[in-house]
Amino acid sequence: MTVYMPILRGRAGDFLALGKVAEELRPFVRALIEVMPAERTRDDENRTVLQSVAVFEERVEEHLPAERVFAVDCRPVLDRYGHPHGCGAVTMVSNVMERLGRRIIPVLRPTDEDCEFRDAGLAARRHGRGACLRVPWAGPRTAAEDARLSRRMDRLANLRFTDVDLVIDLWAVDSDARLRNRTNDALRSLRWASRFPMRSITVASGAFPRDLDAMPFGAPVPVPRRDAALYRTVAASHPGVFYGDYGVSSPRAEPRTPHPELRYTFDDYWYVYRCERGDGAGAPGGFDDLCKAVVADLRSARGVASSWGDQEIERFAAGQPLLPRRPGSWYACGMSHHVATVVDRLNRLGRP
Repeated sequence: MTVYMPILRGRAGDFLALGKVAEELRPFVRALIEVMPAERTRDDENRTVLQSVAVFEERVEEHLPAERVFAVDCRPVLDRYGHPHGCGAVTMVSNVMERLGRRIIPVLRPTDEDCEFRDAGLAARRHGRGACLRVPWAGPRTAAEDARLSRRMDRLANLRFTDVDLVIDLWAVDSDARLRNRTNDALRSLRWASRFPMRSITVASGAFPRDLDAMPFGAPVPVPRRDAALYRTVAASHPGVFYGDYGVSSPRAEPRTPHPELRYTFDDYWYVYRCERGDGAGAPGGFDDLCKAVVADLRSARGVASSWGDQEIERFAAGQPLLPRRPGSWYACGMSHHVATVVDRLNRLGRP
């Protein structure tokens, strides 16, 4: 069975889309969700970390079925606020998820501090689902680095590699040049990973563009799914490796856009539909017209039953949406369709 790992930034739209994955597809989806900072201020690190974890908790409770198991990465919160006094962010998340009756897989990185290895190890034992080692690939690793990683996994986290899912994160492949370079990096990283008896290995990257402002309004713009192309090359020589991506968002920080848009996955491309926002209270209604265009353009290749997101697109196209007309809804529709499309293609074709 090939597992798909979407790497999600913990936005409301991410949780909404993930929570709507059809029951028959859920065994094939193992998300990695980042706990994002709730505020931009550094006035009170303890308070802001607590708020970030509280927002994460609320979204999990509201959207995700109790039986879902997912990996949790606290690094964005730690990068923004540092270490809170008392217990660490991983422990905070572990506590609230246990209180909700949820099981998580804590995420580690080789560059994490000793206290984070200890906290992740405790969380892994507490939840009984092992851990996830996320390696942002930055080039060959030395024997000394590998020996240190092994010692810390054993002595600090008390984890065996057979209980660890490895995620090789190749980050952005949003140009042909980066695709070539990152494909070579992926093959080198897998040779490195063969030194360890990992429970599973996922190769992840993201090809969706960071900024859509240069794309025209009024006509769909095709964007090649270079992350899928990278995986096809890797899987040809390393069968059994899982696929990960950043969904319909970029690994890079994306600027906010006021314009209605729909990011729709079809075969080896995303089709980006955009329109001008216009003026007045009904301005976001332009998204309804984008949905009409998608239905007209791709009706023969899609169906209302293909995903929750497609059902909502049909409702927007009919002018009778159940969701509010705002960016979070637009994003959730595209992300829901993307997840369903990737799982279907992996199961039918062996490629995303």
